Amino acid sequence: MTRDELLKTAAFLLDRIDSRNTPANDIINDYTRTHRYIAAEERSLLLDLVWSAIRAKARLAYAYPQDNWLTRLEKMEENGIPDTSDAPDWVRWEVPEWFSAHVPEAEHELPALLGQAPIVLRANGNREQIMASLREEGLLVEPCSRSPFGMVLSEFRNLSDTKAYKKGLLEIQDEGAQLTALEIGVKPKQDVFDFCAGAGGKSLIFAQLMQNKGFIQAYDAAPKRLFELVKRANRAHVSIIKIVTKLPEPFKKFDHVVVDAPCSGTGTWRRTPDMRWKLSEKQLKNITTLQSDILNRAEAYVKPGHYLSYITCSLTKDENENQIETFLQHHPRYAVLKQKRFSPWRTETDGFFLCVMQKR
Repeated sequence: MTRDELLKTAAFLLDRIDSRNTPANDIINDYTRTHRYIAAEERSLLLDLVWSAIRAKARLAYAYPQDNWLTRLEKMEENGIPDTSDAPDWVRWEVPEWFSAHVPEAEHELPALLGQAPIVLRANGNREQIMASLREEGLLVEPCSRSPFGMVLSEFRNLSDTKAYKKGLLEIQDEGAQLTALEIGVKPKQDVFDFCAGAGGKSLIFAQLMQNKGFIQAYDAAPKRLFELVKRANRAHVSIIKIVTKLPEPFKKFDHVVVDAPCSGTGTWRRTPDMRWKLSEKQLKNITTLQSDILNRAEAYVKPGHYLSYITCSLTKDENENQIETFLQHHPRYAVLKQKRFSPWRTETDGFFLCVMQKR
């Protein structure tokens, strides 16, 4: 690829990303999969260019309002990211203009989202031994500072061929997700209902914390998401997880019901910077309505005296503190035991909100 071809291809991809709701990563992967003639080095240059432009989209548009993507890329290549110190906060923070009003302490939280997220792994076993095994295979890895299971990988590598991965001794999981699970406080021999289990990241760390003793029921409204959990549980030698594809009648009550709710995903915008521009106020409102419905259904499974935990990977007050306030108004039997936020600013992790409530 010549320089001009590289810029034109990047501009084509950026136009496609802007015009579709599909995540940028899917669009880029589809393109490179169907254009196999692009050499590995050229592909790397293309990806760097596209993602750099996405991360600076608002600043580029502010500095060059009349230009198309191709011209903006040419100017970015020549001059770097433009100085927008005189621009409105939302431009400098790379968020939609309406968004900052929905985020507590936005002046700290939103600038922290501009960086790139680290690659974090969870050790399913002795962390020092697992890190030693990875280092023997040439991977540069260091322990996380907060999670006792966390490991930071210095650069992206295919983990599937490593001994530790094949033995079920590691998973990719942000440190914030690990800390959130630790704060919930599940213990061996307890019953846990993972109400929005998805691909099972929370269920698997719960099984680790429970020493594979007890019972975890995993449910998701989209059952296809659970297929990955089955594979991951088998690889990790976890036997206490039962998958249910239909929501059962609440005849069985649980020690912990965990709602890792569908959310705006704003806490993960370091990893998915294109999604900043695909969220609208209407979508945010629809998400909060869905979250409220899920939380109201999930509470019926909680044993009296036991716990309902609500989690999002969002920074908005609408999905977090306001959601809990509304829930408590309609469910006076619950009391908040702890409420925490994790984020790039607070804990150098992805953004998570956790509220643990006890049912009287």
